[in-house]
Amino acid sequence: MANNQKTSSRRWLIVVSVLVLTAAILASYPWWAPRLSRAAGGFFRPYLDLANAGNSALSDQTLLLHDRITLAREIETLRRHNADLESRSGLAMALLEENRRLRRHLNLLPPRGWHYVHTEVLLRDPYSWQSSFTIGHGSLHGISKGDAVIEVRSPGTRTLVGIVGNVEPYRAQVLVLGNPSVRLSVRLGNTDTVGFLNVNERAATLQTVPVGLLPADYIFQRGQAVSTTGFERAIPAGLKVGEMYSIDSSTEFFAGDTQKSGFIKLGANYNALRYLIVITGRKGAPLPEQKRSK
Repeated sequence: MANNQKTSSRRWLIVVSVLVLTAAILASYPWWAPRLSRAAGGFFRPYLDLANAGNSALSDQTLLLHDRITLAREIETLRRHNADLESRSGLAMALLEENRRLRRHLNLLPPRGWHYVHTEVLLRDPYSWQSSFTIGHGSLHGISKGDAVIEVRSPGTRTLVGIVGNVEPYRAQVLVLGNPSVRLSVRLGNTDTVGFLNVNERAATLQTVPVGLLPADYIFQRGQAVSTTGFERAIPAGLKVGEMYSIDSSTEFFAGDTQKSGFIKLGANYNALRYLIVITGRKGAPLPEQKRSK
């Protein structure tokens, strides 16, 4: 009986001692944990460094296996790949803009009595493309000499590009507005002021065209809209030509007491022309939605 009591007391003593020791260890954790971590790290560090050294050595050996010529060749391949991606991205953006322009062309309904022939630039002669170019439709599509050729860069805005010249069954020549043979009357803004393109011996550019025979009392306003008058039999009134760019002073050679001359900044971008519209059909009538306001 006495032995059983002693055994039970020892067991309780051991349990209490373990509990006290555990509590002491937990209480002193903030003190001994960092020291134990540093000791363990110092013990395993040589083994970890050895593994890292092996990986680094293997990477260095892999790089040394490629000579400079091979590395340069790979860099050049990557550069060509990047250039190809940039080119494809630019082409995709150009196709998107072209698609939008085509949609604007196809959604533009012709006025009553007129017809639209949708066409495309077929040929640009390297020696004369700044004065004329060729489109891919002709007389078999209803196109006649003197018809107006327009483009649509913004919804509802018809910009005059040129006048049809020589016509063949499946193609036609387009004379740009700066061509010296184009004599076209134009109206300045919503006024009764009328001038004529290319009436003086002055050279036009792809951006500007000379205008003359303006009345002497005309007051120049830079940026004033310039449009067609409708006086020509095959060209409707109200087509956008451009805007006033400059006017000569009375002391310049091409100016005088009875008339003025100047330059018009054209609305068409001839460097980016592709899809165009030829206006055919009734002659001598203005576009209903673009009649000049009183």
